Amino acid sequence: MPHLHLSLSDEAAPDLAQLAAALTALTARTLHKDPSLTTLRVDRLAPGHWFAAGAALPAGQHAHQLEIQVTAGTNGEAEVAAWLAGADALLREALGGDGHGHPPCYLVVQTLDAAHWGYNGLSQAQRRLTR
Repeated sequence: MPHLHLSLSDEAAPDLAQLAAALTALTARTLHKDPSLTTLRVDRLAPGHWFAAGAALPAGQHAHQLEIQVTAGTNGEAEVAAWLAGADALLREALGGDGHGHPPCYLVVQTLDAAHWGYNGLSQAQRRLTR
């Protein structure tokens, strides 16, 4: 039951439905997460609200940050590395660019204790007990 959060500079204009489907499929394939419980939230920042090296992005330049929250202990380093590489490739394809220039674009995998986050009113730890 991962939750993904994609922040985009206002200049980025991907097909969000296609990107959501691709990220959900990647998450199922690499992190073995149930696609029916995978969510994605996308936030677009207004021009002048994304900075790199202390300066606002110039017009025409985009940036992004993708975060995913998963339950601690459910994935190993190799699975996380595969997800990071796959997500980077999907975002570069959707947003353009080689991913190696300025501005920096980040991917973050947050692992949360099963007792400290949940779904539909039950913590992950409680959900495990009811399965």
